[in-house]
Amino acid sequence: MLDIIKIISKNGGAVSGTVASVLSVVTAVAAVTVLSAAKLSQPGYTAYICDNGTVKQITTHAQNADDFVTEQRAKMHPYDKITYVGVNDNGEFELTVERSPYVTVNADGIEKNVRAVAGETVNTMLRREKIHLDKTDAVYPSGDSRITGNCEVTIERGFPVNIIADGEEKTYLAAGITVGELLVRENYSLSSTDEVNVPLDEIVRENMMIQITRVEYVTREKSENIAYETEYEDSPLMKIGDTDVVTEGVDGNITITIRDKYVNGIKLSSEVADTKITQPINEVIARGTALNDPISKREGSFTLENGIPTDYAFVLEGKVTAYTARAGSGTYSGRPLVVGSIGVDPDVIPFGSEVYIVSKDGTHVYGYAVASDTGDLKNAGVLADAYMGITDEHYADACAWGAQFCYVYVLTVGDNSVSWR
Repeated sequence: MLDIIKIISKNGGAVSGTVASVLSVVTAVAAVTVLSAAKLSQPGYTAYICDNGTVKQITTHAQNADDFVTEQRAKMHPYDKITYVGVNDNGEFELTVERSPYVTVNADGIEKNVRAVAGETVNTMLRREKIHLDKTDAVYPSGDSRITGNCEVTIERGFPVNIIADGEEKTYLAAGITVGELLVRENYSLSSTDEVNVPLDEIVRENMMIQITRVEYVTREKSENIAYETEYEDSPLMKIGDTDVVTEGVDGNITITIRDKYVNGIKLSSEVADTKITQPINEVIARGTALNDPISKREGSFTLENGIPTDYAFVLEGKVTAYTARAGSGTYSGRPLVVGSIGVDPDVIPFGSEVYIVSKDGTHVYGYAVASDTGDLKNAGVLADAYMGITDEHYADACAWGAQFCYVYVLTVGDNSVSWR
């Protein structure tokens, strides 16, 4: 019995034809090789048939493929494929017959044996055999798989699968697909935060219960003001009762981002997702501690209480006068001449001493000064001579001061150094 027939001949003729007889059993590939073109013209010639790896010698009288198939009693099925392969350089031609495969179809508890056209898809074979498929059924192997040999095709009919979502429970027929594929097929959309009780890549099972939990996260912000505080700094450069804002106060803010979790439309939990804090800037207010506005705005390391230094080496009482000088003038000690420089008797108040000067009645405050200059003070009965500024601008200020009886608080005692000169 012949399965796939291969004829090689040197007669130069093309071989073609259709064999109508039906082959009942499929075997392996066989080939017939005609030994020479000369023998084809004889009433009978020797040929060799290769069947399942076994070479058989035969005698044939056929002059074409159809005659040869008939002579060898090769039964052909309508789905067998006859192909003229081609002619080689020696004038030989080749004809092959590819047998149609057997397919066992299992469906609805019934096993059915059919023949297929080699290379056709499973779906094509099932349609030809009038085996109905619904979109909910599954086919193994898949419907677009090609049939290349004897095989078995199994049809799994769709079974009920339950889906609970959005407050509804529905039943669908499905087989051979994943949970995710079923949800897509039935138009169930999933957000990135939704939860499904079974893995999306799991194959559906009969009476499977698939539950979709709608999860949504909503963020909101809660903002609160942080009030600034007020700080006070004592300043000996202003009189008691006067204030000055050194730094403007600015309120701070705390913004809390809250993440609310909603499950199927119901808020179940809240959590703080982020916190941003802008610290307040405290307001700084300077408040005066002097008995009156001091003329000298030089700052030293001292504090006042009720207008009087809280810490000093000793205190002197006496007349304090005022003076001005031309621009560019200097001091005896060599220190710069600035408002806050005073002339002294260095035997009483050594050069370099830091002092604080206030009139006995508190109406005139010269303030912080450094003993830098000298003059004929002793004979004039003057304890200190306070510099008011350059003559062209501050002569009137010196006249307004005149001579005041003052307390001169010596904060630190200088060393009478004139190394500045």
